[in-house]
Amino acid sequence: MKLYNTFIRTFTDLPNHTTLLIHSLSGCPLHCFGCHNYDEIVANTPKTYKTPDDLYDYLEKSGFLFDAIMFSGGEFLINPFDDVRDLLQEVRARFDGKLIVTTCGMYYQKLDTLYEENLVDGVHIDMKLPYHMLDVKDDAQIYKDIMGITPNQKLVAQLIASVDTVIKHNTIFDQVRTVRYPLLDEAFFTAIRQFVEERKAHHNSIVPYFLNEFVSPGLSS
Repeated sequence: MKLYNTFIRTFTDLPNHTTLLIHSLSGCPLHCFGCHNYDEIVANTPKTYKTPDDLYDYLEKSGFLFDAIMFSGGEFLINPFDDVRDLLQEVRARFDGKLIVTTCGMYYQKLDTLYEENLVDGVHIDMKLPYHMLDVKDDAQIYKDIMGITPNQKLVAQLIASVDTVIKHNTIFDQVRTVRYPLLDEAFFTAIRQFVEERKAHHNSIVPYFLNEFVSPGLSS
């Protein structure tokens, strides 16, 4: 697995934690509107990169500087799951803090296995649209405008199941996140929040939800 050549320190992605943000260079199945990372690490993959061994060496020397590690992309879960498992297990062996994975939710089975095998402490999932209310045919253009994909029922079911699984996991280290895309009416964000709150009530969950303002592109989680 290739990793972005710079490991980034962040104080905002996981509240009350100093987090080491690590980007996989394995690509992304989406091309979201205004994506922060698309040009630099998806469309134009850097020629120089770090390897998992570089990460392990870094953690053994400097892991004490952080209390969380977040794996992002692109889409981190696009990687073969054996590679994901090996990387997370090796990091667990060297690092005592929290492990977080960010995802768009397209890889439900991989996400579910992260929890089943206790490979992560939390998942931060982007719920980009009110999937439960959109029709894959009538609203296909909305998916294309925001996520850069043509939707189908199977994909939508995966996205909804992934969000529900994160909420069900029920820790403060999980998150459901939405970007306030300027192309969308406020009703979209109201519908997303209502869905999240309904699922939180169903699971008696404390998982936080964040509606984040849209900002101009620049490398981020």
